[in-house]
Amino acid sequence: MRIAFTTIFYPVAMGRYFLEALLRRKDVEIWTAGPFTGRNIPWRGGMVLPPEYVYTPDYPLPLSSPPLINYQMLENLCPWTPDLWLEVNAGLTSPAAPTNAPYAVVGTDPHVLNYDELRGRATKFFCMQKPYMKPNDVWLPYAYDPIYHAQTPKPWAEREIDASLIGLQYTQRIEFFNLLKSQNYATYFDIGLAYDDAREIYHNTKVGFNHSSLKDTTARVYELMAFGIVPLLNRTPDLMELFIDGEHFIGFDNVSDAVEKFQEIMQDTERAKSLGFAARRAVEPHTWDARIQTLLEKMDLL
Repeated sequence: MRIAFTTIFYPVAMGRYFLEALLRRKDVEIWTAGPFTGRNIPWRGGMVLPPEYVYTPDYPLPLSSPPLINYQMLENLCPWTPDLWLEVNAGLTSPAAPTNAPYAVVGTDPHVLNYDELRGRATKFFCMQKPYMKPNDVWLPYAYDPIYHAQTPKPWAEREIDASLIGLQYTQRIEFFNLLKSQNYATYFDIGLAYDDAREIYHNTKVGFNHSSLKDTTARVYELMAFGIVPLLNRTPDLMELFIDGEHFIGFDNVSDAVEKFQEIMQDTERAKSLGFAARRAVEPHTWDARIQTLLEKMDLL
């Protein structure tokens, strides 16, 4: 099976996890193209990430504003006629759809981006957040990578960080970590680390925190559960549909509630350990490999 894969090639992006899962398959040949930023990513107004985070596509394009690709050009550049064009879209634009194969589009950020034009072009449109689905969309939730988000081998008592979040910093997240620091808990709250580096931090963490502001269930939710640490998560629709509050994660509705529940779990070591293991077991089917399998089946390629 030949798949032509397009996305914006930031050093850290959702498209990378789709690509890693595809590259693990022995039945798939991949050709990649899209805007390429090297080590640069627009977090905090612009950051330069480690060189080992970079994946260079077969045909890198300059990053325009808005990010643009031309499928008619790419059809001529691709060394073969694909069985599928797969676009993982976090803001990518194009003047027209590809014409020589079915065209699957994954909308990674429907909580902040309007995908209506792409819905009209795609053979199938995959929406990653159920609250933002529209008629004929296929739900394809976020997931975790079995390598980068492997279960921590560290026992609870040996972990040095009480709470961690690697991600964008906004009001509720800042408030939570400021309150924890004021109580002398050991915390890690920053942006920039990914892949092996992020795994090292989370493996050394007791409680993984997440707050989503727009009913979106982030990939971090699945990753924290996969690490086998305690997931402290604000309640979102997809989370509540897929997992059980109090059994697979600790749910909260506001920052003060989150702090209170954090303090409770830190005092209950046995429950913390069992909840981490239960989270890991519950999330195990939700790999990026499984999402690729679903996508290929929905596109009638398997």
